[in-house]
Amino acid sequence: MQVEQAEAVLATAHARFQKAIADRDYRALERKRHQQLSDRNVLARGALEAANNAFSQADAHVALERVSKVFTRKPDFAERIAISLGWPEPPIVRAVDGVSLAVDHGEALGLVGESGCGKSTLGRIVAGVHAKSGGRFEFEGREEADWSTAEAKRARLDIQMIFQDPMSSLNPRKRIADIIGEAPVVHGLVQARDREDAVAALMREVGLDPDYARRFPHQFSGGQRQRIGIARALAVQPKFLVCDEAVAALDVSIQAQVLNLFMDLRERRGLTYLFISHDLGVIEHLTDRVAIMYLGRIVEVGPTREIFAGPAHPYTQALLEEAPRIGRGRRVYAPLKGELPSPLAPPPGCRFHTRCPYVMPVCKIEAPELKQIAAGRIAACHLNDK
Repeated sequence: MQVEQAEAVLATAHARFQKAIADRDYRALERKRHQQLSDRNVLARGALEAANNAFSQADAHVALERVSKVFTRKPDFAERIAISLGWPEPPIVRAVDGVSLAVDHGEALGLVGESGCGKSTLGRIVAGVHAKSGGRFEFEGREEADWSTAEAKRARLDIQMIFQDPMSSLNPRKRIADIIGEAPVVHGLVQARDREDAVAALMREVGLDPDYARRFPHQFSGGQRQRIGIARALAVQPKFLVCDEAVAALDVSIQAQVLNLFMDLRERRGLTYLFISHDLGVIEHLTDRVAIMYLGRIVEVGPTREIFAGPAHPYTQALLEEAPRIGRGRRVYAPLKGELPSPLAPPPGCRFHTRCPYVMPVCKIEAPELKQIAAGRIAACHLNDK
């Protein structure tokens, strides 16, 4: 009886040993497979970047390469003690995750996406409001890391930002003459004795009466305040404007006036625009190319007309399908199912797979890379792999 029990124990131990070896081999194979997959993605990414650079970054005014922005919260004293005892670190938010994008000289590029996708954060990185967490940023062919002090100062003047809410971006304690005229005097672009004339010229350029220069921001309408914000940005003679929902807070009739002003300034001054908006009508009217952003990543880029005529990514298709259009017949709207996933815990694989009507098994595992699908067009979707 004891012999039989011993044999049973030995048999069980042997089975466990064999299972452990099998599990170890399986894990080793999985690690090897994942490494091969990672290597393949790196090679594909390198080939893609080489192809994209050929048509998008050769003469770019602004170029971003794998730029990311991570927001973290510093733990308090109690949390630091808990972390030292093995509790997890506070969650991080990857607002921008590996974005590569180029804006050519004199171009108007639209950046579109749902609220919370990271487009405003990306615009603030370009404008220098936020420091990037990783990646490369180039302006006029020079990487940010190689800028001298003088180059950094000039680049930050050359790139200006116009914000969504003009009232909150204007100092309520200052008169308009000071809001517009202070920066060019400080940076030596205008002599102090010429400030009044320079302010008057800028106000006339954006459609404001120079006689109002002594007024405060609260004495103007929303459209007038946005024109003041534009004049303030133009005061330092920029080459590149980041417009973050610059007309979203305005009435429709005032929106049209401000959009026409943007187009006129582009022709007169040769400006380059990064125009951030969730209003597809504005993007279609104003931009040459459009980039679609979803949960911190770019999913499609191409000429505005081509993307509006035939979007390649399912997310772009859904956005355009729900855009209001003037036409005959009654339309039935079918909004995207599900909510935008949290950037604290983005889904694995393709980040859009939780809401995509064409989801495939590979979408839940492997994140698609941006691939060239036509001349001047790239998209990140496994449907393009076929």
